[in-house]
Amino acid sequence: MWILLVGYFLQLEWVIPANSNPVLIADANVPATYLNKLKDSLKIADVVRVNALNTALFRSRLFDGMIDSVTLIGTGFAPDVLGQLSRQTVQWIPYDPPDQLQLIRWKGMIRKGEMQRVSGSIYSSQKQVLKIQFGNQTLDSLSLRAGLNDFTLEFPTFVQGRTEVELVLNQKPLDTLRFFARNPEPVSYQFILDSPDFESKTLADWLGKQGHSVQLIATISKDIRNRVNINRGDVADVLITDPANATNPVVKKAVAQGKPVLIMNVSDAETECKTVNQALGTNWKLRKTANETTVSVGNGVRALPYQLLDAVNQFPVPGFPVAVQKTPAKIGLSLLSETFPLKLSGDSIAYGRIWTAILTLLQPVHTNNVEIEAPVFKGIRSRIQLNHLTGKPTAVRIGKDAVKLDYSAINGLSAEASYLFGQAGWQWFQDSLAIYVDKPDNKTGFDNRLMSDYLRSRSMEFSVQKTASLHVLHVKIPDWVWILLFICTLTMLWIEPKLSI
Repeated sequence: MWILLVGYFLQLEWVIPANSNPVLIADANVPATYLNKLKDSLKIADVVRVNALNTALFRSRLFDGMIDSVTLIGTGFAPDVLGQLSRQTVQWIPYDPPDQLQLIRWKGMIRKGEMQRVSGSIYSSQKQVLKIQFGNQTLDSLSLRAGLNDFTLEFPTFVQGRTEVELVLNQKPLDTLRFFARNPEPVSYQFILDSPDFESKTLADWLGKQGHSVQLIATISKDIRNRVNINRGDVADVLITDPANATNPVVKKAVAQGKPVLIMNVSDAETECKTVNQALGTNWKLRKTANETTVSVGNGVRALPYQLLDAVNQFPVPGFPVAVQKTPAKIGLSLLSETFPLKLSGDSIAYGRIWTAILTLLQPVHTNNVEIEAPVFKGIRSRIQLNHLTGKPTAVRIGKDAVKLDYSAINGLSAEASYLFGQAGWQWFQDSLAIYVDKPDNKTGFDNRLMSDYLRSRSMEFSVQKTASLHVLHVKIPDWVWILLFICTLTMLWIEPKLSI
């Protein structure tokens, strides 16, 4: 009895090796064929479904430390399931059924006129078309191959306020994407041309209809210039000109001041590129791709038969022979010869997509920018970034809450806020803007986001030393064994006098 009491109060421990064989836990949506294939390739024999965590036997193996490594297969793991794996090292292998989105992201807040970019991944069962639709109008599309596809779709934001578009796969809606389009910040454009042409006039008219101020200066004859103003504004923010005016003092002064310049209406590409390089300090290099005068680059758009060679300081416009070089100023070069047929044919969406993609790279820095990556989910913390702030507010208002801003130590004009949305639907941001918050139920990307956040928090919680210590177990006698020992010892003490009598 005395030995038993001493042992109980000392609570002696000893170390034994842990069972280092990993266990695969698969959610209910993972097919058995995929699971068997994965089991053979990973050479893991112990495979269970997620409902095994409801059994007392498997939970005791987890809680007693007899399993130190778990690999989760799929995404259907609720928070209460993940909470039972606090003692184990956890790895994750995502699985999504074919023809369903595995990952998707887009800009939750954007300015009208900017390019909205939707990117993600999907496992396609066959060759088929993925597209973005606004009502019955297709904004962008691409062809998927059979297998895993990473995709990017782009379209200009042509409406203002709360906006919804649909992601459609072979006429089947996959997801509804919601974002908020802010008021565009007006930009002042100045055209400096040797002679008026329909391409430049069409672009100037389109910019004016977007709310920007435009000044069109064309040389009619020697010392005679024609000026046309649309939405009269202040000093020009962006200059648009032709190669002949690259040596124009106005253009060279703008470049010296760091203002963006776009060179368009190129006809003799090789000669005129040399002129631009000498005048503006750029380094444009070309490679001829065809012998024709112009070539088609899709949707009836024509361009010169040249390709702009890559450079370290060069940013291309995907799909078009247009790029911007970053020198002391941003210098853009367009080899497009005709885009106005799109506007004449009524395809203003395609026309807007082309010029929005080009001019976005030349935009001056806007003030009070807000960036938030969608989808935003109720119950999961989201990060909101603000940059180029005109003032230095200490907080922002989301709904009825004031959320503290954390300013960057490197850039005093940039800050971010972390916020956990408690309600779904449109939530007001700073009274005039809005953020859409999705419900977590059956929403694309929620399970992946939940698993990613869980693994990220686990990686921060466990250091290398802690992870290494999980490969051994510190074992001690359970309390129920002590109770049985005390009962047996007391019973023996009670029986002993009776036996001696």
